[in-house]
Amino acid sequence: MSAGAFVKSKYQATSDNGGGIFSVRVQPETLACTIASVANAAPSGAVDQVVSARVGGGKRKIGMNCATISMKFTGTLPDGYKADGILVIPALTTAFRAAAVVGATGTYLGEAVEVVGRSPERVR
Repeated sequence: MSAGAFVKSKYQATSDNGGGIFSVRVQPETLACTIASVANAAPSGAVDQVVSARVGGGKRKIGMNCATISMKFTGTLPDGYKADGILVIPALTTAFRAAAVVGATGTYLGEAVEVVGRSPERVR
């Protein structure tokens, strides 16, 4: 349950999908997430794709749908989060996606998390 405004960022597609850099809107805490000491920071380089990437919405939406990781809190819960809740955030770079394997640990909102799932990017 994130609160607050979205910020403009960038998303790096996999090499299977051309490796381009897309514009994407995310919440600030997404950019501050780390898994296995790899930050989910925006990729370097300029946006080189005309369309924007999408984080939410259905898997059947046309366009670039970001790869995501699913996490759960393993320690103290931030205010407003449920103990059995699952967080889903976009994995903005190929390095972050590689680090975020199931079972990997890191931090989100300053609290300990564990990766419990991954979803690939989808292009339609």
